[in-house]
Amino acid sequence: MAVISGVNGAVYWNEGLTNTAAVNSILFSSGDKTITSSTVGGASSGDLIIFETVGYKKDMLITLSGAGTTENNRTFTISTVSSGVITVTEAVTSSTGTGNTDTGAVLFLEAEPGYEEAGFHNWNIDYKIDLFDTTAFDTSSGGRSYISSITSWTAKADKYFLSTGNAVADWLGDTVKARFFLNYVATPSTGSPTQYYEGDTIVTGIGQGTPVDTLITQSINFQGVGVLALTTRTTAWNI
Repeated sequence: MAVISGVNGAVYWNEGLTNTAAVNSILFSSGDKTITSSTVGGASSGDLIIFETVGYKKDMLITLSGAGTTENNRTFTISTVSSGVITVTEAVTSSTGTGNTDTGAVLFLEAEPGYEEAGFHNWNIDYKIDLFDTTAFDTSSGGRSYISSITSWTAKADKYFLSTGNAVADWLGDTVKARFFLNYVATPSTGSPTQYYEGDTIVTGIGQGTPVDTLITQSINFQGVGVLALTTRTTAWNI
């Protein structure tokens, strides 16, 4: 089995964003591959999804369902986000409803694997299991006996401080799914799989160091919730 270089590692964060658009409020455009939250179909401005404000980002994968233009019920990769407009890299089928808006109540769901906040350069996981002492007078024979109990885990990731778009302060106390990649592959396959630890986490602390002679760094502490799973993926994310 080949060894793995740390240069392949990454930390991916999945906020689990989900938003349902009002009927006749989403405009699909094949010409410029845009998905726009619009009032041209009769939706009120209060019903619009302001994508940038609610947290959609470049390189995030989003899965759409419920669209009347059924060809758009698929996973898209975001290339740019600007207020109420998302530009994607995949083919978009233009909608043909009222004012060219889609007639469905389109559901937007953040897809796997999430996105990488730029600047992560290190992560580590402490994965352990509790033990119960079962030593009794008739079984000790001069040594203790144990049975295994439940597992627990914590993680820490280190990143460089970003002067813009540095959203980590908003993570404190949040429960989200995080993936810690041993080997990140943009398009996994059987011959080139991606491998990662995955689990739900609560962000319990954010630290910052500010030296005078190098980059400003931040550390993020995660408390694992439930099972930590080691996963090997051989199929593309964008399916």
